[in-house]
Amino acid sequence: MQDRVFERRFSEHPAFWAAGSAALALIYLYIFLRLKEARPQLDAGVIWILVCVSMTGLSYIARRTGRIHGAVMRMWTDRLGSIWLLFALFSFFALVIFETADDFFNTELSPGVLVCGAFVSAAAVIAVGMGEAQRIETTRITVETDKLPPDIPKLRVIQLTDLHLGPYSGMKLLARVLRRVREEKPDMVVVTGDVADGPLEGRRREIAMFRRLKPKYGFFAVMGNHDFYDDEEGARDFMQQAGMRLLDAEAETSGGIVVAGVSDRDHLCGEKWGLSRSETFIVNTKSRFHDSFILLLRHRPVVETGTQGMFDLQLSGHTHGGQILPCPSSRLFLRGHSRGVKKLKKGSMLYTSNGAGYVGPPIRFFAPPEIVVIDLERKDGASL
Repeated sequence: MQDRVFERRFSEHPAFWAAGSAALALIYLYIFLRLKEARPQLDAGVIWILVCVSMTGLSYIARRTGRIHGAVMRMWTDRLGSIWLLFALFSFFALVIFETADDFFNTELSPGVLVCGAFVSAAAVIAVGMGEAQRIETTRITVETDKLPPDIPKLRVIQLTDLHLGPYSGMKLLARVLRRVREEKPDMVVVTGDVADGPLEGRRREIAMFRRLKPKYGFFAVMGNHDFYDDEEGARDFMQQAGMRLLDAEAETSGGIVVAGVSDRDHLCGEKWGLSRSETFIVNTKSRFHDSFILLLRHRPVVETGTQGMFDLQLSGHTHGGQILPCPSSRLFLRGHSRGVKKLKKGSMLYTSNGAGYVGPPIRFFAPPEIVVIDLERKDGASL
């Protein structure tokens, strides 16, 4: 049942690069022809092509060849290349929209005005997206339950997910996120995967920052897909040194609840009776802790049909809320459930977080980064 499509980033598949390169070439050509039409006697079209080739090459070298060394250089070359690709894409869409509107309303704007308008619009959209990526929000959820023990009437859990620490992001992002976490005074902190986005060797300062979190009832984590890609053992070692209790189809009792966690690929691993590894684990956990509140941690917002009612609350991430997709939800694009709270069958609940970090360019649209504060409270009238 192993699905090999998840063994590497989608951007590393040859088909992605072939399709992306063909589409990008057509976009470059379209804008080039419009520039030639706008300024036939000038070199605007030639300059456009030279910049396109240079920036596309920079993006390819930064992501694919490994020839750029040094964390700062790798970060900036990757960011410049990825932002350029978005600029070209948004400029193309804006130009098509403006030309369609010009024809429909018969305004007869010059090609130069249309192209300049498209460039300015694309730059403005990117600036807004970069600003949104830096505004970390705090999402608050209250869950009432009759399963908390008498001595713990309230338990505050903070979920972090999709930090994507690596060559392209690190201490500045993490410092801002962890400052928010400390301000909320959590009883427990959980991380639902994708701590890493590249090798994490030499990250002593980040480890020290994590270790300053000392929640009363523990610091738990599970592995996400990006934690497997570059250096699985390095990612595991980083999380453990950072003070996280890494759950790999394991469950622990803490703070009066059961914290259960599965790794990202457990739903792809088959076990007995046609069940996946995660299904088997969740069913067994419910049978062991029948009357306890079960908090399930898994990276992808995947819920197997047979597990509904076997846990009380599942916390997931992975989708980034769409991040740069042209819609406020990623449900149609990535397997699983869309972001936010979902009430499932048989009393189970799911929360899918936007995550705090980003993949690729430091840009988000309609999907602000977040930390999630979950207050588990004793339901009124619960027996003591």
